[in-house]
Amino acid sequence: MRGIKFLTIQTKNHILGKLLLPERLICLLLSLYAKDCGELCDTDRPGTTGPYFDHITAKINCNALFTNKYIDREHGQKKAPKEIPKVLWNEFTMNNRLEVVSYYFDEHSLGKRKHMSVPIWTQSEVNGLISKAKKGRLVGNYGVNNTNALRDGLTHAPGVKNGRVLVIGSVKPWAEACVLEAGAREIVTLEYGKIVSHIPNVKTMVPYEFRMAYLNKTLGEFDAVVTFSSVEHSGLGRYGDALNPWGDIIAVARGWCVTKEGGSLTIGVEYNNNQDYIRFNADRCYGKIRYPYLATNWNQFYRGYSGKGIQRVHVFTK
Repeated sequence: MRGIKFLTIQTKNHILGKLLLPERLICLLLSLYAKDCGELCDTDRPGTTGPYFDHITAKINCNALFTNKYIDREHGQKKAPKEIPKVLWNEFTMNNRLEVVSYYFDEHSLGKRKHMSVPIWTQSEVNGLISKAKKGRLVGNYGVNNTNALRDGLTHAPGVKNGRVLVIGSVKPWAEACVLEAGAREIVTLEYGKIVSHIPNVKTMVPYEFRMAYLNKTLGEFDAVVTFSSVEHSGLGRYGDALNPWGDIIAVARGWCVTKEGGSLTIGVEYNNNQDYIRFNADRCYGKIRYPYLATNWNQFYRGYSGKGIQRVHVFTK
């Protein structure tokens, strides 16, 4: 059987044997995700009317979400997937409610950064970014308008000022600069690949470190969570992560798990309330169909201005 790969999966209690890749492994992983995700990953659940879109609630087993090591695994292939496998089509498209178009990237950064390519964040760099942010001139990764949209959202987000803030997804510390400008006391940044921070009040973690810190009870709680143009990529395989139709939902739910009561989520994702879609494997655009599930258990609090981009900022509270 030339060209077919095999993999042995070790679970907590036993070895699941040698499995043909990729379809049987994909099905196995799907069942492992679903087992611990529970009703969080049931995207047929009805919601109630909210200010901007429906409000969805679910019972979340936080310990199970962090114990499940398969959620953070790599896809293990030489190249990122170009198409959604047939066995995952219904889960990714929410039973054909989401349009799918092709937009392909292959960016294996998940744990693949070599020593010389590891980003290093310095105090002087961040000070310069903060200075530009205060003047409303920080370009960031997505242009001045999107940066200022994030800054606007942060001024409305409970827990950011004087708080301990989790930033999800960041290679350059422009979002961290905005959070510090908004008055945060401490930041922990969660990113696929390793980052070295020489900033005393900014710590960085990769997913494995984050997961283990939670399980070891050394992570602590956060007053706020901030993420901009990050979670919409989760589970699409673009950055080396395994295919997971609920990767985005789980990422935000984990943030909910580590946020204090009364804390907040400030999130910027591609947004069009009347048209949800997936650009596989690049990203997702959220509207009235999927956004309610992405924001499961979070209370809708503030919606920022749209600016000239499509990364609209929303603020939620716990």
